[in-house]
Amino acid sequence: MMRGWKAGFLLVLSVFGLNCHQAPATAKNYEIGSVYTYDYILGLELNEPSTGSESVSTVGYKILSQVIVRPVWQQEPGSSIFEIKLVKPKLQIKSRKAPQPEGFWDHTSHLDTTTLHPLYVYWKDGQVQNTFAVKNDDTSLVNIKKGIANLLQTNPNGGSIEENTPAGRCQVLYENKDHFHVKKTVNGRCTPGPEANYPFSSSVNSVLGTTVESNINAEITLTKDNSVLQEAEVTETHVVRVNAKQEVGATVLASQSFKLAGTTSSGDKIITASSADSAIEELSKSEGITLVQDGLLPKPEQIPYCEAVNCKTYDALLKGLEVENMATTRASSAFIQLVAKIREAKPKELKALLQPNSPHFPQLLDACAAAGTEDAHKTAIGALNFFLEDDYAHPERYLLGLSLSSSPTQEILTDLFKLLKREEVPAKLHESLTLTTAAVARTLKEKADHHSSNVKKSLLQDVEDYLVNSLSYCSQNQENEEKLKCQILYLRALKNLKSKSTVNILFDFIQNSKDSKVSVVAMKSIHAMPDTFIETRYRPQLLRIIQQLGRKYDSSVRTMALDLILRNKPTKLEISEIVGWLLKRISDRQHSEVTTFMWNRIHEFMENNAELQTMLNAVILEERLKNYHHLSPLGLSTAFSRVFSKSPSANSTFSNAIEMTGKILKRSSFDVFIQSKNDSLSLFSLGIFAGGLSSFAAENNNGNIPPVEEDTEDATAGMELSLMGVQQRPIVFFVGNSELMGLVWSGAGSERTTALQGNILLQDEKRTIPLFNGLLAEVTIQGGLSFDLAGQIQISLWHRTANSLVENKAGLVLQSVVRADTSFVRSKVDYTVAAEAALHFTSDINFYDGVLMCLKLTQPEFSIRQNIHKTERIPGSKHRLRKAKYKTIPVPGITYALNKKNSQLCGVMYKDEL
Repeated sequence: MMRGWKAGFLLVLSVFGLNCHQAPATAKNYEIGSVYTYDYILGLELNEPSTGSESVSTVGYKILSQVIVRPVWQQEPGSSIFEIKLVKPKLQIKSRKAPQPEGFWDHTSHLDTTTLHPLYVYWKDGQVQNTFAVKNDDTSLVNIKKGIANLLQTNPNGGSIEENTPAGRCQVLYENKDHFHVKKTVNGRCTPGPEANYPFSSSVNSVLGTTVESNINAEITLTKDNSVLQEAEVTETHVVRVNAKQEVGATVLASQSFKLAGTTSSGDKIITASSADSAIEELSKSEGITLVQDGLLPKPEQIPYCEAVNCKTYDALLKGLEVENMATTRASSAFIQLVAKIREAKPKELKALLQPNSPHFPQLLDACAAAGTEDAHKTAIGALNFFLEDDYAHPERYLLGLSLSSSPTQEILTDLFKLLKREEVPAKLHESLTLTTAAVARTLKEKADHHSSNVKKSLLQDVEDYLVNSLSYCSQNQENEEKLKCQILYLRALKNLKSKSTVNILFDFIQNSKDSKVSVVAMKSIHAMPDTFIETRYRPQLLRIIQQLGRKYDSSVRTMALDLILRNKPTKLEISEIVGWLLKRISDRQHSEVTTFMWNRIHEFMENNAELQTMLNAVILEERLKNYHHLSPLGLSTAFSRVFSKSPSANSTFSNAIEMTGKILKRSSFDVFIQSKNDSLSLFSLGIFAGGLSSFAAENNNGNIPPVEEDTEDATAGMELSLMGVQQRPIVFFVGNSELMGLVWSGAGSERTTALQGNILLQDEKRTIPLFNGLLAEVTIQGGLSFDLAGQIQISLWHRTANSLVENKAGLVLQSVVRADTSFVRSKVDYTVAAEAALHFTSDINFYDGVLMCLKLTQPEFSIRQNIHKTERIPGSKHRLRKAKYKTIPVPGITYALNKKNSQLCGVMYKDEL
């Protein structure tokens, strides 16, 4: 939303009168039978945001015109109906022919031939009550005349009022400064209101949002003799910035100059009706026109996102989205354009496009999901079959896109919910459908909370009730393994739903479940909740889980409980209890891995929290624990965070956690975050889980590795992925020793294999800035992300080694487009940032004699490209202005230092290569 309207209206009233203590009344002084002629100049320029070194190379235009203001009716006290007409409007554009650089010069346009109709304004007690435009009049010209009508507003009584303006409903303060001067100030931001019906979409997470800062100033002078408007000068500046990268966006500069050129008598017919409504009816009949009542808010032009001369065809865009182009900027850019075309496409066009046998069908499903329109959704659903047991790749791809959509509709949630309740949906697809339905319900709820959308709360409650009741049904009516699978599914769905009312249910599962897998999933769901949901009443329970009081808890449950305490402003007493418990067991080999992990986690949080660091140091000193015996964990588990990049706007960081059990990996997670001053966003989280593998490691012979902790579950391993905080269906590599051995002997996974790929709109922001001059600036911010998550693993039981690679590749295009389109001229600033980046995470494990493990995290070098294009075009003319600026920023490759212990183990493992 537009932040901080720093708007000041200075109204200078030089009025001749006998009563010096009253603000002058102005309505009656626009005399019936008189015609007031003004010289009018409207200016509009677009530029990139200010970066300290100002760029003067703008695009924009001016409109020069004479304006006729004629009172046509004044039968009610303090009321008038004005006729506002433009006379010989002329377009001026930036031209080398201008007398000075970056100056303006006349140019032909539709303004020269357009029929010029009047706008009638009902004006009462200094305020515009209604406007009346001729039906089918040029929208842009009507908007400009509304901007002129706004200049005529005042408040003779002084004080604070709510005033309708072209920028919306504003709180305006009128102050009598002395006998002749009044200051007019717009306080806070102006709200267009729902009646504006401007296109709007925004992320509920401020990291992905935009900020619009506006400054509006006006100085208005009235004539000394009769208090009509003598002169008005208005300037306004609106700066649009992407929160995560504030140099991306645009600046809108608008102005109005309105000067009285003369007053003459009029012989035109005067309306003598008894009321304003009757006067408008009489005007319509006498002039032979149909008048449409409205307010001062401008109406948007119906102009396509891109016109035929600039738009790429579907074939050209889909070529950029072919499999070999995945995770590149070419794919991301093509995806943004494809989504725009699909949003404007008709059902017949979409049906012909979405053919299941098309090689581009998966990419089209991505685009339909991101588009979020009812037509795109109905076409996609109609082209998919959700009831085939062995062919669910395409439906699941579409569900993935919907789960990440920032602009789903209530109709989409209704369709998903109906489909979810059908028993014919196969198990794997039912799992994805459940997770997606929960994610879409959460997005709609957040939008309703933040943007007052009209989604039915009863529908959101029905979805939540269904998920909670299904979880209860699992517990009561399923047996053994089916019960476990059922519970885990709906616990994961509650993670995506993120409803505060389910937190207590999740804690009950942690407390009462006899299966460690269930308690781990329940804690993961709590761990994903907003911090505000973790109320004070839960903190004692979290402390008991950490210290394993009352019952035995899985180590992963305990480490996540520690995270929740550390994230939510721990007290010194809580830190003292946690540290005391850890240091009593830090030399206990039976608990070495969990205590090592927790100790590393505390230090990770401490690096970014000065208050926590102070408390921890105080506790260690008070308990006399500052010695090597207490501060030297024995385990291999680790947790740390590193910064990818820093900027004044936001930082990109990653967090890596590796939890061992004995000598074998139990759980690892790799999380990438974008953090701004006030918020953070989990871009993606990639987790590996394993269990029951301790028997495959050799016994320790050198005494440096702790003995194997209890590991009694069946052999299992898999991968979990969350994108933008949305849990996807996990990928299970194997369950049981037989599947594990089949995987090893077959060599499956030894080649690079894609686990997940797709295209999403990381950012999807659209808003309209109504200007005081009556024009509209449209802001579109879109971030297209094309990603490919792949990996490979090689296991040798003969040599007792395991080598794995997780490769995350992505192409990102962030595009900010600000347009100010009219029927006669179109200006645009397009600011694009593009990059292709990758992260390679390798792990080499040798368990022939004890355990040696070396982890490597590398980021290959890449470049960030920044392109700015400023364009201007006059419809019906060959004129096309284009200004461009290009910049490339190299980013060197890097191998991240993980921690001291890993460096030591890598040194031992590869000592012969050093």
